[in-house]
Amino acid sequence: MTPLKPPPLVDPDQPLLDGYVIRLPFPMARRIDDGSLVFWHTPKGLTFWIDAGKRKDDRADPVDGWRLARSGEATDECIERDGALTRFGYRLAEESDDGRQPAFYGFVAQGINEFTLAAYFNAPETIDAVMATWRSIRLGA
Repeated sequence: MTPLKPPPLVDPDQPLLDGYVIRLPFPMARRIDDGSLVFWHTPKGLTFWIDAGKRKDDRADPVDGWRLARSGEATDECIERDGALTRFGYRLAEESDDGRQPAFYGFVAQGINEFTLAAYFNAPETIDAVMATWRSIRLGA
């Protein structure tokens, strides 16, 4: 039986939607799964699931809606504003038998554009790379 070849890795700078970009912490594999953009690196134990959408009202502050949708067990909530760009994120410990760290869920909105990022990872120190990746989502230069 021929061993499976690892998937090709993409460059860290990746386009998203409508001119937005993301900077991954290192080259990762990429696929579309059930409408979500997925980046993963099995040996490094990190996976990102990203969804993009349009907000109904670009004048409303999105944070209230994001807070209503989050789990009551969310921890480490953070809000960041950078001009017209708003970020909201939190950690959530989910049931798992694989020893993963609490997931990070991050949201980014600017105008009518909105992105949702879910990050799953194994090593506690990976949170720094996760946060930097979430913060990298922006309108490309």
